[in-house]
Amino acid sequence: MFRRSRTLIAFFIIGCKPIEAITFTAKGCCPSCETSILESLQIDAVKSAQWNQHNEKITLRYYSNEISADQLQRTVAMAGYDTDLFMAPDSVYLALPKCCHYRD
Repeated sequence: MFRRSRTLIAFFIIGCKPIEAITFTAKGCCPSCETSILESLQIDAVKSAQWNQHNEKITLRYYSNEISADQLQRTVAMAGYDTDLFMAPDSVYLALPKCCHYRD
């Protein structure tokens, strides 16, 4: 005879983190800009990031209980790239490689 076993599958969600998405402008003009912008967002609170050079938009998925949308834009600006809410400090912008200078 075969014994039938019962399988109990339980899912435990401990510390579920809410993930939100945001898209905003991150000025830049070349592949080096993309690298720098994305490197600035390599933080635990960011799940994924994609930047489009042609329309200068970045789309992020992030843990909204760990960081705000404003803080994300400030992070990009502090790396030298203007966003919808913040301008990069001139000293940081001017320190970017010449190919990354997007301001007129």
